[in-house]
Amino acid sequence: MLNSYPLNSLPLNSLPPSGGGEPDIDTVVITPGPSFAWTLQVRLGSVDVTDQITGAVRIECSEDGDSVATFALWLGDGPVDALAYTGQPVSIDFIVSGDPAISSRRFTGSLVQPEFDVVTRVLTCEATTRLVDTVEAMEIPAIDALVGGLWSDDVFEPVAGRSRWDYAQERLSTRPASLSADRDGNPRISPWHQNGVHWEFAPGSTLYESVDVSLATLSETTNVVELELDYRYSRYRQRNQNYSWMHPALGGNTSIDGFINWKSDSSELPDIEMIVGAVDSAGWFLTSATWYRLPGDITEGPGSPWYNKNTDLLLGADFQAAVRWTQRAVEQYRLTLEIPDAVAAVGPVIRRDRVVLDTDTEADRIWEDGQTVLDGEGVPEQQPITGLPRRDQARLNRAVTCALSRARVQLLAAQRGNTVSWQIPLAHALGVDAGHRVRMLDQGVTATGTVISAVDEVDTATGSALLTLTIAVSRGTAEAISSPLTTPPAPTFTDAPGPTISGTLPTQLSKEWSDPPYDPELPGFAGAHSIGTWNPENRYPRRFAIDTPAIPDQWRDEIAATRTATYSVAPPVDVLEV
Repeated sequence: MLNSYPLNSLPLNSLPPSGGGEPDIDTVVITPGPSFAWTLQVRLGSVDVTDQITGAVRIECSEDGDSVATFALWLGDGPVDALAYTGQPVSIDFIVSGDPAISSRRFTGSLVQPEFDVVTRVLTCEATTRLVDTVEAMEIPAIDALVGGLWSDDVFEPVAGRSRWDYAQERLSTRPASLSADRDGNPRISPWHQNGVHWEFAPGSTLYESVDVSLATLSETTNVVELELDYRYSRYRQRNQNYSWMHPALGGNTSIDGFINWKSDSSELPDIEMIVGAVDSAGWFLTSATWYRLPGDITEGPGSPWYNKNTDLLLGADFQAAVRWTQRAVEQYRLTLEIPDAVAAVGPVIRRDRVVLDTDTEADRIWEDGQTVLDGEGVPEQQPITGLPRRDQARLNRAVTCALSRARVQLLAAQRGNTVSWQIPLAHALGVDAGHRVRMLDQGVTATGTVISAVDEVDTATGSALLTLTIAVSRGTAEAISSPLTTPPAPTFTDAPGPTISGTLPTQLSKEWSDPPYDPELPGFAGAHSIGTWNPENRYPRRFAIDTPAIPDQWRDEIAATRTATYSVAPPVDVLEV
């Protein structure tokens, strides 16, 4: 038996068996064990170099990053090709003697930094699992599948041309887990907290006086993250204004009777081109129009025959004009994540972060220049406008949830800064690995937490084979509840009231010598009667003009609105009693 299980009954580097889910983990209790005999097997390349080991072998297995093995080899007096060792594969197995013997793989990696002493003929070796190189060689979908987490190119940078390792770390920053290498050198994800306890260290199982408790400093225990997230985009705006002009002689009648009234005392008339030109001169454009045209030839009917080839002349018109512009809008989200119990206990320990989403403004001109084209009857044919960067709620949701998740992980990491470490004979805890959740009940200490470091120290000279474990203890309360990390409702932009004008356009026609002087500021139509007694110098010019309502600066200048929200974060609950 070893660690309460029959020899070879479970993989030594795996979790103990469970009932099917994390909540049902069967805790393996490690009790004081018997003495044991052991050997090492160290392979460099395809060669067993165990007999050349001199001094201690140290293997550091962390929950985050590479595992590192250091050892020294005596290479003898013969010629040595020192350069050939770099990059050689390394494997280290710890073997507990018995019937049968138990072999536990402790390290698989590559020699990365050998140093050769020409006097002692000793090659000092440092081997790692080369985790960065492994991840850099992976494709993006494979990294996504391995690491999980969330990602947004508004929170981080675009992926193209960047380090795959950096990309993996960005995804990892949004989930409470670590990326490391297992005993076989393969990348793995270790959650910071799992339900249940994998291993329990019973009284008497640890080395006497090896327990060490390290408490985090107050400045390290962040309990509030203030996140500023600004979403900047263009509001595509349009102001419409309706206009109506009718020749006063019609008396409001657009039928043939109105034409007959005008014909009895005819005058100059505007045409379609004049109205289109007046709208264009004002910087606006037509969106729709109804033209009351001067009739064409009428040879039958009441009165004398009527002949007219210019049917673009108008007795009246109802039309709508519009102007377009873009306005930069900023949705300011001021989001606070906090651990309420920690804030109440020690006051706020704040960390701040900022994220900016900004849409491209190069497409704004497309909106401002995209006008309606009218056919001859005033029916609009809208020019297609595509590719405009509009407000994108899905994009905002990705950025907000990603940034919130990253902030939440920062808080959870800060609350697991308290650590407990101890030593145990290596053969008594071969299955314990980084990422396992353990309970320690020895030497006056009761603690639960996740293993963040497992260090093998094996000395062939003294026969010592020890395992040093360090756990991170999460400081949480059972009653705490985490808020869902959802995007708050968008803030509301409030526009100042804009000026209004009358869309009914007047008419000024010169006829008698006593007519008032021409008013060039008066909108609408100006012209002259066909027959009159006016002084030729006082004849009104034929023209058509419109007034347009002013667009307030507040409608054009950048506008901002703010939304605040607070989220509660509940760290996992561990125990630390001394």
